[in-house]
Amino acid sequence: MRQHRLRAFFAAAMLLTILIADVSAGDPVKRVVFPKGKNSVVYKGKLPGAYANYNAYLIRLKKGQRLSVKLTANDEAAYFMIFETEVLDPSEDLIYDSRTDSAEFSGKMPVNGDYSIQIYGVGEVGGTASRAPYSIEIAVTK
Repeated sequence: MRQHRLRAFFAAAMLLTILIADVSAGDPVKRVVFPKGKNSVVYKGKLPGAYANYNAYLIRLKKGQRLSVKLTANDEAAYFMIFETEVLDPSEDLIYDSRTDSAEFSGKMPVNGDYSIQIYGVGEVGGTASRAPYSIEIAVTK
């Protein structure tokens, strides 16, 4: 009976460890909040440490509003992507990919909804992560 309890305890402990590891590996998401009277904000962080992991900044925008984003990092692998998350289907929800252009974006949003600005630190499978600090400036104008 004691062995059965020990096995159950260790099984539960192992499951809890796996669940905690899975949750802690999740992608951090922050809602963009502008200081009172301002239309821009700067966030600082560290680049994610694994391929396909990202830090996300979620912002609600109206159709026609101009979103400007500038990423600054001391790592050439750093890049960001902008997605619309509610209305557009997956084949058309990518608004911008800085890997194909530059670390700055400015454009009018096509629909009302939430947009996700995602910061990545590793550009390829098996790439190494520097976990370098970054800053991202986000601005919205009409």
